[in-house]
Amino acid sequence: MNTKEKSEKSILLADINLLTREFSTGTVLMHQAIAEKAGLTGTDHKYIDLLLQHGAMTAGQLADLSGITTGAVTAMIDRLEKSKLVKRERSADDRRKVIVVLDREEAFKRIGPSFKSMQEDLENLYDDFTPTELITIQKYLNAVVTFTNKQIKKLK
Repeated sequence: MNTKEKSEKSILLADINLLTREFSTGTVLMHQAIAEKAGLTGTDHKYIDLLLQHGAMTAGQLADLSGITTGAVTAMIDRLEKSKLVKRERSADDRRKVIVVLDREEAFKRIGPSFKSMQEDLENLYDDFTPTELITIQKYLNAVVTFTNKQIKKLK
């Protein structure tokens, strides 16, 4: 790579890094707005998403998955239970274990309208890209997710 190519790549990488920061911040702020519209905190909204993605689990499993303490998870479960979004159930296998179960219907009722509108807007956004460009975007996002997960583990 010659000096001109290195300079162009350096400029491009600086722009990508700036756009990635803007995207990350925008994502956090967007999810905070969605959460507030549903009467939740931004973090509680994302814990609901973890339960949507991974299904019912113990408080300990939720703590491991989210990276917060079991005490903080208990407080979060208390808030979500009070909001009728989750319930605690005894495990059928081990009655000593308590499983956190998301009320999917209630969650979709409260959060769903924002995502339905957003999904329609995203489909319009995706129309501007060719299948080849979408494959590149998919490759990038897969790499970023892997990178992010590795960084989370390094930070803990």
